[in-house]
Amino acid sequence: MAENLDVKFHIFDLEFQPYKEQSGTLGSFNILKSCIRKINDERTQNRRFLIIDRHETRDKAESRKLFVSSASYSHTDKMFKCRINLLRDKAPSFLDKEKLTISSTIDLKNKELVETTNFYIDMDKLNEPTVICEYNNLGPKISDIEYYFRTISSRKHLIISKACKAKIHMEKSVEQVIDSMQNVFRFKFKARPENLPSLYRDINDAFITNMQSLVNTVDPKTIRVDLSFRDQGGKKLVSETNYKMVSTSKKILNAVLNNTKVVEDIDDFFLEYEDSNGESNDFSLIRGKVSLDSNCPLKDGKKGLLDTRFLFEDIKKKYLAYKAEKRN
Repeated sequence: MAENLDVKFHIFDLEFQPYKEQSGTLGSFNILKSCIRKINDERTQNRRFLIIDRHETRDKAESRKLFVSSASYSHTDKMFKCRINLLRDKAPSFLDKEKLTISSTIDLKNKELVETTNFYIDMDKLNEPTVICEYNNLGPKISDIEYYFRTISSRKHLIISKACKAKIHMEKSVEQVIDSMQNVFRFKFKARPENLPSLYRDINDAFITNMQSLVNTVDPKTIRVDLSFRDQGGKKLVSETNYKMVSTSKKILNAVLNNTKVVEDIDDFFLEYEDSNGESNDFSLIRGKVSLDSNCPLKDGKKGLLDTRFLFEDIKKKYLAYKAEKRN
């Protein structure tokens, strides 16, 4: 049995927009602290979790109930250490701590919920609170955390914010790619068919419509497009600008900026393009996220459970190094 597990974290800023009458007194840090106070008060005073169903307004959609089960503040580190959990209509997934297998069996002996995501919030004031979020394929995603805090701060609960936006840290700025892109030499795009309708709503481009038509014709499990704009010798076609592909690429990138969920609906998006200096450049949406990795040991005597104390200290050290490098 493995004694360590590889855990990946991504980084994003959480920006709140207060109502106009409160803009002079409330910023993102104060709004976030009020949200966490609300979460903890519900748990300690009312002995219940603050559960928010992201799919509450969707007809016939499987529920996606989210709740933060832990949110403690470390004064030494100036960070909140949190866990957010996901419950659906179907039986939740459990991790067998002895066999390290995942199942939906209701028997809870020696099992724990696996649809749980660890995240830490840096409250050392710079611009907005920065979240260091574990990537858990089965658990809540970045857009779930964004939605959860947006709902708590909105008119449904605290009435202190009218918007909340997660801004994911990328190795290369999306805005920079949009502004500098002059031509496209290579375009790769991959998504699951069930995500195409929402992608079309966000991107609103005929390219997505054509992908949907192909899906309706052959019914694939995934759909991938790999386009190359070169001559037979492999040379880049720099003499003509591919305006249609440039337009589609910029629409996708603008949708990424406007809606965090677009990043999660796309399985792969890669561009090789000509920038405003006439140089060849590339951009990967999925592999281009800033990531921190930890090879985390398991707890002694508790098979299959991560040593969360080690995980926090290890990721905190790597995050602070990233933060210092970014400042320089």
